[in-house]
Amino acid sequence: MTSWDIATSTAIGTGTSKTQLNAGNPLTKPTQATELIEVVPYMASTAAHTAAESVLAKVIIESNSINLLPKVFMVPPILGGLGTFPGALTPMLDAVECRTPLQLGATQQFNIYGQAFESNTVAPRIGLDLHYSETSSGLKEHFYDMPTNETSTGTAATSVAGEDLTINDGTFLEEIIPVVVPGTVTAAESIIGHISVTSNDFGNSMPLKVAVQPIGTGLGSAIGVGIPKLPTFKNIHMPMKSSCLISQSYTQEEAVTAAGTFIAGFGYVK
Repeated sequence: MTSWDIATSTAIGTGTSKTQLNAGNPLTKPTQATELIEVVPYMASTAAHTAAESVLAKVIIESNSINLLPKVFMVPPILGGLGTFPGALTPMLDAVECRTPLQLGATQQFNIYGQAFESNTVAPRIGLDLHYSETSSGLKEHFYDMPTNETSTGTAATSVAGEDLTINDGTFLEEIIPVVVPGTVTAAESIIGHISVTSNDFGNSMPLKVAVQPIGTGLGSAIGVGIPKLPTFKNIHMPMKSSCLISQSYTQEEAVTAAGTFIAGFGYVK
């Protein structure tokens, strides 16, 4: 048997501070649960969205009673538009695999946080759905991490280096989660490109280049844009050294008038 529980959505403010979800309270797991199968983050604005402001945020799961670190992953972003844009597209919900072992009969707790990468005029609300199982799958636990900061794409059709990340104690890189969000939206200019992931600490030199979700833009002075889903590239299984320095870069395949920002997150097993 499996069950679902929710860390209720909480406004994380207009800045970039780390804010505890579930109204600032820990979430206690069901005593019968022996595995956290997956989680589903969700997000919406507390009021109208603002032109030229995308909502890019992450969820952090911590615990004083469960050995689960790190669990840091992106929430599907909501993009700002141009002018008095007609609507904002909230991406479809998607699961983040965890497979975290839990102790039968124990009242273990999760501390769950939301944090925006950039300040917004209107605060977003973030929540997290947790999927539990009474039985263990025996599958390897998945861990997630990402750089601290996003990076400007620039405006040229060229490659831009992002922030590096060191992963410790990993054995295989399993997922790449790339995202680009616009700043100021320009009519008739779409965003298309890919993120390259490299490391001298990978087990081989096979390429890791993944497309970001393209963003289409229409005509006029009031344009709504969005992405339907945050892409996750799975089943990579790239061997890693026990200390692995990962670099990422974004290749913008068409020049734009105004720069956006990019970042990629990573899932791995130990």
